[in-house]
Amino acid sequence: MKIIILLSTYNGAKFLKEQLDSIYNMDNIKDISILARDDGSNDGTQDILESYAQEKDNFSWFQGENLRPAKSFWELLFKAPEADYYSFADQDDVWDKDKLSVAINKLKDLDQSKPALYVSDVRTVDGELNPISNTMVEKDVPIDYPHSLIKNICPGCTYVFNKATRLKALKYDPIKYNIDIHDWVIYKIANLFGTVVFDDTPHMSYRQHGHNTIGANKTGLAKIIDKIKKGNDPQYINLRQKNALAMLDCYGDEMSEENYRITNMLAHYVDDKKLKKAILKEKAFKTSGVQYLYFKHRVRIGKF
Repeated sequence: MKIIILLSTYNGAKFLKEQLDSIYNMDNIKDISILARDDGSNDGTQDILESYAQEKDNFSWFQGENLRPAKSFWELLFKAPEADYYSFADQDDVWDKDKLSVAINKLKDLDQSKPALYVSDVRTVDGELNPISNTMVEKDVPIDYPHSLIKNICPGCTYVFNKATRLKALKYDPIKYNIDIHDWVIYKIANLFGTVVFDDTPHMSYRQHGHNTIGANKTGLAKIIDKIKKGNDPQYINLRQKNALAMLDCYGDEMSEENYRITNMLAHYVDDKKLKKAILKEKAFKTSGVQYLYFKHRVRIGKF
């Protein structure tokens, strides 16, 4: 059973060795390799990558132009050799010894001809690995395709997925289509064509510090305010609508009639008052809690 870890780095020298050592310290995993892509670091990250490449037969890396995380990870997907399973890794986390074995055990009995994705909760820690919280997942959001168009519930650093997932993902062109968050695309693909397995037990420490690209250290009112501010950023306005349009264009001919209807509704609601009203009444999108209130608000103002 071959497993490939896909690691994107950018100025991560401070924590990178700790992360790499934790990956190589996995229990019950024999055929594992790491493929890393550096996004243009200038802090010694590349020296660390090269040192591991010299020491480890199952470690390789390459340097690319600065694409930022989503497209960097997508290039890794394209360049990765064939394997049974793939896993995303961030440069600054620390994995538990059982992270991969738990994921593989939950995936191995599923139909491997279809996409299968393992996701999990994380324990958030500060820069020195002191505990902050033992969860960061919004558990009021159902795991299914309609809700995946609205929300990605788990961070990509927890993802382990089979080769059928990767093959479907390769159809998604990061230049033609919008790809702000790589893991969210994988999450939607797995929900659309296969199975997503959620594990509510953390198997890694998700480090929160001043250089995180995406963080999880805000809670309560601060998190809501941050969500509103982010939603008003021009690059995030109608992000979900654009992503739905991309899913429709890329995979529409493979969708069931119901999934096509749901995707088309979100993809074209902005200039269609009837579709906007239909979305607000659509049971497939309904959730509980703050996430649903935010969803309805953004739809009403045409900026979801």
